[in-house]
Amino acid sequence: MKNNSYTALAPVYEKLISDCDYEKWSQYLLNLIKEYSCGEKGLDLACGSGIITRFLAKNGYKISGMDYSEQMLTQAKLLSDKEKLNVGYFKGDLNNLKTFEKYDFITCINDGINYVKQEKLLNCFKSIAKSLNTGGLFLFDVSSEYKLKTVIGNNMFGEDREDVSYLWFNTLKESSVEMDLSFFIKNGETYIKKEESHVQYIHSESEIESALAKAGLTLIKKDEFGKEITEKSLRINYTVKKNG
Repeated sequence: MKNNSYTALAPVYEKLISDCDYEKWSQYLLNLIKEYSCGEKGLDLACGSGIITRFLAKNGYKISGMDYSEQMLTQAKLLSDKEKLNVGYFKGDLNNLKTFEKYDFITCINDGINYVKQEKLLNCFKSIAKSLNTGGLFLFDVSSEYKLKTVIGNNMFGEDREDVSYLWFNTLKESSVEMDLSFFIKNGETYIKKEESHVQYIHSESEIESALAKAGLTLIKKDEFGKEITEKSLRINYTVKKNG
């Protein structure tokens, strides 16, 4: 039986993404927060195991983390407690986002917005705008149309590591990619097989920018980690502010 997103994945997530340069990514975000944010209170949406959340906490920010996966939240709290960081975590859904506080900045990193359905995107951005103080900063990224349609598409990926291996099968739909993953986690001399499914939604640049404007959010800039966006960019980073 297949689990929902980030259920089986949670305990091994940081091992599987070890080739992603989160230190560089975190520093990129920190530089933007220092340049554009007007305060120190932040919320990390779709925080996962809390890599970005912990980094910001260690840099003096009053940060909270939200995720839909209870397993990811458990892992995030465990890792934050291990580092003796004062971070609050809570469960929430980007497709039906509700927060009860105001923040100086909000982040949503590494495909979080790709888990928002097209018809829910505007409401998601409106909820984020409502959760920001005037002049507040919203930093997020998406996997680009090119990446989801061409690089991932209907392709299969796999990797064999010492402690965990995986197979990743993708099915391209009209406006989304269905992802089926099988994990083989080492347990002594044997391996435990876990399966789960994900759906990532394809958002065009024009759809995102239209929804941002309607939500009262102003696009400051978009890039690929400081590089100009091209038709073959894999990831698009957005720096956005709430209108005054």
